[in-house]
Amino acid sequence: MKKTLIFFGTALILGLGYWLISPLFTTREVNESLEDIVTTGNPIIEVSSGEKTNENNPAEVEIIGQGNFLGADSFHKASGKAKLLKIGEKYYVRFENDFSVTNGPDLFVHFGKDGRYVSEARLGELKGNAGSQNYEVPSTINPLDYNEIWIWCRAFSVPFGSAKIE
Repeated sequence: MKKTLIFFGTALILGLGYWLISPLFTTREVNESLEDIVTTGNPIIEVSSGEKTNENNPAEVEIIGQGNFLGADSFHKASGKAKLLKIGEKYYVRFENDFSVTNGPDLFVHFGKDGRYVSEARLGELKGNAGSQNYEVPSTINPLDYNEIWIWCRAFSVPFGSAKIE
């Protein structure tokens, strides 16, 4: 009986250790394009907030705001550009090709405000720790109520990085 408990205890500790440590040594790269979230098949025209265009009824992508990621500390590093976009009546958060964050367990994308992440404003699980990514903002969240995008580790309740959206 004692040997069985030791075996299962060791297996549990090794499994947990692998789950916690292995992300530090792996890179999950994502390569989603802006076209992946535009469903019309018309040409895409990016416009800054307030500008309007009408070239053969293109899929208009309005840039509401953008900012650059900063790491939370010397261990949890983040960099790259994030944008808040409006396409039609829907909002999206887009991480550009230069996005990179230290990988870790249980990472999620959230909105935040004034230096604090907001747990209720979750956009979804982080798709990868590098590369371009798109996140649709749920209709229950008003993205204009927030001014930051956060990468948050739920397992340890620590930030990995954030981008102030201006």
